[in-house]
Amino acid sequence: MLTICAMSSSAGAAVLPGVNLAGPEFAADKVPGRSGWDYMFPKQQEIDYYTSRHMKLFRLPVLWDRLQPKLSGELDPAYLGSVRDFIAAAQAAGAKTIIDIHSYGKYRGNLVGSDSVPVEAFTDLWVRIARQFGSSPSVLFGLMNEPQQKSADEWAGFQQNAIDGIRRTGAINQIVVSGVGWDGAHNFSQINGIALARLHDPRKALIFEAHQYFDGDSSGTSPNCVPEDQVEGRLAPFADWLEAHHAKGLLGEFGVGRNAGCLADLRRAMTYIYSRPLLWYGWTYWAGGPLWAEYMYTLDPKEDGSDRPQMNVISDILQSK
Repeated sequence: MLTICAMSSSAGAAVLPGVNLAGPEFAADKVPGRSGWDYMFPKQQEIDYYTSRHMKLFRLPVLWDRLQPKLSGELDPAYLGSVRDFIAAAQAAGAKTIIDIHSYGKYRGNLVGSDSVPVEAFTDLWVRIARQFGSSPSVLFGLMNEPQQKSADEWAGFQQNAIDGIRRTGAINQIVVSGVGWDGAHNFSQINGIALARLHDPRKALIFEAHQYFDGDSSGTSPNCVPEDQVEGRLAPFADWLEAHHAKGLLGEFGVGRNAGCLADLRRAMTYIYSRPLLWYGWTYWAGGPLWAEYMYTLDPKEDGSDRPQMNVISDILQSK
């Protein structure tokens, strides 16, 4: 029998709207890289802009290799300090932060679970992070972005080890868990559902993350989107799994291009999420942040300060809630 320990404390809470503020994970092939050049942490202006647009949840992509320069070693003081400064600024603005280890289940190109990166090293990373932020309810722990391990069962086991390690520190934070196969919502129950349903947390504070793009192959690489009547079918498998397992979910990445068809898909996706609010902890659009320039999915404002078309759709939805 499958059992699950998902968060229950916010069963009637509002769905938290948010955005990925990318930048700290850029130039992953350049480690440590040059801060402010190869990679960049979001600035106060990004926090101010998004909170003024009613965003209350920031997913902060962080590169494991920079945060922990030596496997199972100390966290880098400068990089950790930038994470801490961002969290403090977000909290002051009334927003929560997900520390998202944006490393695809790898450290320096080697998969967690390999001889080079034993699972104990992954647990060690999270124990160290938990010791830094474990008393802050405004910080969520996003264990890993889009892990590339082939087996959902194996990856679930690795996450369970990290969950156990985090809780041994006494950390109170909500923990965001992910699935293999690009963590897609459209095939979540098929690929990850059975394995992730076995995860357990003594604090009952797990949030299950899925990603979903609305281009033809769900890859998030095209400015064009599927017909509007296909949008709900991409989100429903994940939402149905959440409902069946009495779990809370995060739509951790989704994004669309700027054309009319994609904007219609975005509106339909947001409408669907809010039609089933008890299932969702929140959502974080991909993406904002200081280094995107004219990236087709960006929510960052134009050079003249005006909102992007995608933000106009999101603002319309949020103002109606």
